Amino acid sequence: MNDLIYKNIYEYDSKLKDFEISYSNRPLPLEDLIISYKGRNKMAKDEAIKELTSEVLINLLLLKEKSIEYIKFVVVRKDNISRLFFFSEDYSEIYFDFTFPKNDIFG
Repeated sequence: MNDLIYKNIYEYDSKLKDFEISYSNRPLPLEDLIISYKGRNKMAKDEAIKELTSEVLINLLLLKEKSIEYIKFVVVRKDNISRLFFFSEDYSEIYFDFTFPKNDIFG
């Protein structure tokens, strides 16, 4: 599984090399994530965070329109930067990703 994830991330962003991944391998209900990001967006006080949560929410809603019900997360860490990748259930496709803010105000 690790090889498939590394390969797909490298194909998605070939500039990303020598990184570490972590994942739970548990599918997450897309509807639950949409509700979560709607809440995060409402609670966001910082405009940059509000913009980021809006972007993630829009991408999640687009996935829902494609009748996708579950996704998996993979967190990539490199040089004190974390990126969250949204994968298909079988890790064959990356839907989208985003970079966590450096001050990690997501908690």
